[in-house]
Amino acid sequence: MHELLDVVRRAARAGALAALEEAERGGGEEAGRGSGGDVSLRGDLAAERAVVEELRRRLPSFKLVTEEAGELSFGEGGPVVVVDPLDGSRNYKRGIPFFATAVAAALGPTLGDLAAAAVYAPLLGLEFYAERGRGAFLNGRRLAVRPSERPVVAVNATPKASFLPHALALALSAEGFVIRMLGAASLELALVASGGVDAYVDPWFAARVVDLAASLLIAREAGAVVRVEGRLGDPPLLTLGERLSVLAASSEELAARLDGVLKGALGFGFGEARASLLASGF
Repeated sequence: MHELLDVVRRAARAGALAALEEAERGGGEEAGRGSGGDVSLRGDLAAERAVVEELRRRLPSFKLVTEEAGELSFGEGGPVVVVDPLDGSRNYKRGIPFFATAVAAALGPTLGDLAAAAVYAPLLGLEFYAERGRGAFLNGRRLAVRPSERPVVAVNATPKASFLPHALALALSAEGFVIRMLGAASLELALVASGGVDAYVDPWFAARVVDLAASLLIAREAGAVVRVEGRLGDPPLLTLGERLSVLAASSEELAARLDGVLKGALGFGFGEARASLLASGF
């Protein structure tokens, strides 16, 4: 698996650097819609091309699940490689440096099969990476979650969840939590591993596996408590159609506190999110 880790690290770096180069040539311009349904920027497409080129150079065969091109097979067999070529596209477009390329590789068809992952934020100089059973790292430093006295919580404020993230953020603030909404899910979740935030809350079933697969492995390998549900499978499937609900925290105690606030603010706890949201037609 160590060779697979090297592949995803190189691919993530190639994609992020390609996005930076494209930014000098109008990378923030819209260029249609990707297979995931979101607007694609020229930077998204340049990053994806660079990732795929790197993967094809280093893997004899693999299945690709990526935000822009969708699901493709290169040869027969091999790992499943899940790619978000440019997470934080809105930040990228506006010149905010909080964006990254995320690449994860799995030895089977579900999130439970993740083996290696990398998230690279070029303008922040941050490279998160992890290998299953071997720990998580940031710029070569081994990571381990650590609770803090006044927890900082990142809430995914995707527009797809309407007002719900803001209602939850208000409730969390009233309970004394410090809130962050930073606009790049892969980085926000990875920050749980490094202690940049103490928890990440994303219970809306709006996130795709391409958004969070890499950071889920990184957070787990750093010792975070990670709860994840999928619309399509348990464990969630590595397909573009899968949607996730995620709670990651630096301790079981913090996860329980967050679950309680979620239930008080929105009427459902994390384990009840799927039934409540799907029953409402969300």
